[in-house]
Amino acid sequence: MGRYALADNKDRFFGAIVYLLALADVVALGLGLATIIPALSPVFDFLSILLIPVMIIYGIIPGGFGGIVIFFILILAVVQNQKISYFIRFNTMQSILIGIAISLIQIVFGTLGGLNIIGMVVFLVVMPACIYCMVQCALGKYPEIPSFSKFVYEQVR
Repeated sequence: MGRYALADNKDRFFGAIVYLLALADVVALGLGLATIIPALSPVFDFLSILLIPVMIIYGIIPGGFGGIVIFFILILAVVQNQKISYFIRFNTMQSILIGIAISLIQIVFGTLGGLNIIGMVVFLVVMPACIYCMVQCALGKYPEIPSFSKFVYEQVR
């Protein structure tokens, strides 16, 4: 579809930056890849540097509740706030959905077993998807992810 947005630079920046939250959620799942494929270590080093601001924000909130607090703040203060541009609200909601999908996979496969292998596969899918979304935002386009984007368009009004 490749819908273009009337997004100024601020909207493009904030539209892209929210995908760091989904990246932060998925990086831990892919860490095993660095031991299997040592050539990927620089990728994880770069991601760990890129995600420092997210980790600081998560760390400020005690008890390991950083993710859930950020989730509610984003839903209530961004996604449901009509004063914020649709572009930012759309991308925020899409990033949240990616994070929810990652969490569900962690719960299911953490309980049933096999999270290591599934986690690596999820990382190999989600990391490029997040980078794609960030690039699309920087270009002022709505990042289209099958199934996710359709749902997001229906939820964010």
